[in-house]
Amino acid sequence: MDTTPASAEQAFRPTARTRVKRLHERGHYDRKTVYEILDAGLVCHVGYVIDGQPYVTATAYWREGARVYWHGSSASKMLRHLKGGVEVCFTVSLLDGLVLARSGFHSSINYRSVMALGRARLVADRDEKLAALTAFSDRLLTVARAT
Repeated sequence: MDTTPASAEQAFRPTARTRVKRLHERGHYDRKTVYEILDAGLVCHVGYVIDGQPYVTATAYWREGARVYWHGSSASKMLRHLKGGVEVCFTVSLLDGLVLARSGFHSSINYRSVMALGRARLVADRDEKLAALTAFSDRLLTVARAT
Protein backbone atom coordinates (compact mmCIF):
# COMPACT_ATOMS: atom_id res chain seq x y z
CA MET A 1 0.00 0.00 0.00
CA ASP A 2 1.86 2.94 -1.32
CA THR A 3 0.88 6.13 0.42
CA THR A 4 3.28 8.49 -1.31
CA PRO A 5 1.82 10.90 -3.88
CA ALA A 6 2.83 9.97 -7.39
CA SER A 7 1.70 10.46 -10.94
CA ALA A 8 -0.16 7.71 -12.74
CA GLU A 9 2.76 7.20 -15.11
CA GLN A 10 5.29 6.33 -12.42
CA ALA A 11 5.90 2.67 -11.76
CA PHE A 12 5.75 0.85 -8.46
CA ARG A 13 9.18 -0.56 -7.76
CA PRO A 14 9.04 -4.36 -7.60
CA THR A 15 11.10 -6.04 -4.91
CA ALA A 16 12.41 -9.59 -4.62
CA ARG A 17 9.14 -10.41 -2.81
CA THR A 18 6.82 -8.75 -5.32
CA ARG A 19 8.49 -9.26 -8.70
CA VAL A 20 6.63 -11.68 -11.00
CA LYS A 21 8.86 -14.75 -11.41
CA ARG A 22 6.99 -17.10 -13.75
CA LEU A 23 6.06 -15.51 -17.09
CA HIS A 24 7.61 -12.29 -15.77
CA GLU A 25 7.02 -10.54 -19.11
CA ARG A 26 3.32 -10.48 -18.23
CA GLY A 27 3.93 -8.48 -15.04
CA HIS A 28 3.24 -4.75 -15.13
CA TYR A 29 4.22 -2.31 -12.41
CA ASP A 30 3.06 1.02 -13.83
CA ARG A 31 0.48 2.88 -11.76
CA LYS A 32 -1.95 3.24 -14.66
CA THR A 33 -2.29 -0.55 -15.06
CA VAL A 34 -2.42 -1.18 -11.30
CA TYR A 35 -5.04 1.53 -10.74
CA GLU A 36 -7.17 0.31 -13.67
CA ILE A 37 -7.29 -3.18 -12.14
CA LEU A 38 -8.07 -1.84 -8.67
CA ASP A 39 -10.78 0.45 -10.01
CA ALA A 40 -12.42 -2.37 -12.00
CA GLY A 41 -12.81 -4.69 -9.00
CA LEU A 42 -15.08 -4.63 -5.98
CA VAL A 43 -13.95 -7.61 -3.87
CA CYS A 44 -10.47 -8.05 -2.43
CA HIS A 45 -8.83 -10.70 -0.28
CA VAL A 46 -6.82 -9.56 2.74
CA GLY A 47 -4.26 -12.01 4.11
CA TYR A 48 -2.86 -11.75 7.64
CA VAL A 49 -1.51 -13.97 10.41
CA ILE A 50 -2.90 -14.30 13.96
CA ASP A 51 -0.85 -16.35 16.42
CA GLY A 52 0.91 -18.18 13.61
CA GLN A 53 -2.34 -19.07 11.82
CA PRO A 54 -2.79 -17.50 8.35
CA TYR A 55 -6.22 -16.14 7.41
CA VAL A 56 -7.59 -14.63 4.21
CA THR A 57 -10.77 -12.57 4.34
CA ALA A 58 -12.81 -11.48 1.33
CA THR A 59 -14.33 -8.02 1.62
CA ALA A 60 -15.32 -4.94 -0.39
CA TYR A 61 -12.65 -2.32 -1.08
CA TRP A 62 -12.06 0.96 -2.88
CA ARG A 63 -9.12 3.11 -3.90
CA GLU A 64 -8.51 6.78 -3.22
CA GLY A 65 -5.35 8.04 -4.84
CA ALA A 66 -2.49 5.77 -3.89
CA ARG A 67 -4.34 4.24 -0.92
CA VAL A 68 -6.68 1.29 -0.76
CA TYR A 69 -9.36 0.91 1.88
CA TRP A 70 -11.45 -2.11 2.72
CA HIS A 71 -14.70 -2.42 4.58
CA GLY A 72 -15.28 -4.48 7.69
CA SER A 73 -17.16 -4.66 10.94
CA SER A 74 -15.40 -3.41 14.05
CA ALA A 75 -16.46 -6.70 15.65
CA SER A 76 -14.67 -8.80 13.02
CA LYS A 77 -11.59 -10.82 13.92
CA MET A 78 -9.78 -9.30 10.94
CA LEU A 79 -10.28 -5.64 11.91
CA ARG A 80 -9.70 -6.23 15.61
CA HIS A 81 -6.34 -7.76 14.71
CA LEU A 82 -5.38 -5.34 11.94
CA LYS A 83 -5.96 -2.23 14.03
CA GLY A 84 -2.59 -3.00 15.64
CA GLY A 85 -0.88 -2.07 12.35
CA VAL A 86 0.13 -5.56 11.24
CA GLU A 87 1.51 -6.60 7.87
CA VAL A 88 -1.06 -7.68 5.30
CA CYS A 89 -1.26 -9.04 1.79
CA PHE A 90 -4.01 -7.30 -0.20
CA THR A 91 -5.07 -8.99 -3.46
CA VAL A 92 -7.56 -8.22 -6.21
CA SER A 93 -8.13 -10.62 -9.13
CA LEU A 94 -10.28 -10.05 -12.22
CA LEU A 95 -11.28 -13.00 -14.38
CA ASP A 96 -11.12 -12.02 -18.06
CA GLY A 97 -11.85 -15.37 -19.66
CA LEU A 98 -11.47 -19.13 -19.78
CA VAL A 99 -8.99 -20.72 -22.16
CA LEU A 100 -10.32 -24.19 -22.96
CA ALA A 101 -8.20 -26.71 -24.83
CA ARG A 102 -8.61 -30.36 -25.76
CA SER A 103 -6.32 -31.24 -22.89
CA GLY A 104 -6.85 -30.01 -19.36
CA PHE A 105 -3.08 -29.50 -19.21
CA HIS A 106 -3.36 -26.82 -21.89
CA SER A 107 -6.47 -25.14 -20.49
CA SER A 108 -6.02 -21.99 -18.47
CA ILE A 109 -7.62 -18.73 -17.41
CA ASN A 110 -6.90 -15.18 -18.44
CA TYR A 111 -6.89 -12.81 -15.50
CA ARG A 112 -5.43 -9.59 -14.19
CA SER A 113 -4.45 -9.13 -10.58
CA VAL A 114 -2.81 -6.79 -8.11
CA MET A 115 -1.05 -7.92 -4.96
CA ALA A 116 0.11 -5.28 -2.50
CA LEU A 117 2.09 -5.90 0.66
CA GLY A 118 1.88 -3.34 3.41
CA ARG A 119 0.90 -2.38 6.91
CA ALA A 120 -2.79 -1.95 7.69
CA ARG A 121 -3.99 1.13 9.54
CA LEU A 122 -7.37 1.46 11.20
CA VAL A 123 -9.32 4.54 10.18
CA ALA A 124 -10.30 5.86 13.62
CA ASP A 125 -10.62 9.64 13.18
CA ARG A 126 -14.32 10.51 12.91
CA ASP A 127 -13.95 12.89 9.95
CA GLU A 128 -11.60 10.55 8.09
CA LYS A 129 -13.97 7.63 8.75
CA LEU A 130 -16.96 9.63 7.45
CA ALA A 131 -15.02 10.59 4.32
CA ALA A 132 -13.97 6.96 3.77
CA LEU A 133 -17.54 5.66 4.24
CA THR A 134 -18.83 8.31 1.83
CA ALA A 135 -16.22 7.23 -0.75
CA PHE A 136 -17.21 3.59 -0.18
CA SER A 137 -20.90 4.37 -0.68
CA ASP A 138 -20.12 6.37 -3.82
CA ARG A 139 -18.08 3.42 -5.13
CA LEU A 140 -20.96 0.99 -4.55
CA LEU A 141 -23.40 3.32 -6.30
CA THR A 142 -21.03 3.71 -9.26
CA VAL A 143 -20.74 -0.06 -9.63
CA ALA A 144 -24.52 -0.53 -9.24
CA ARG A 145 -25.23 2.03 -11.96
CA ALA A 146 -22.79 0.33 -14.34
CA THR A 147 -24.45 -3.08 -14.02
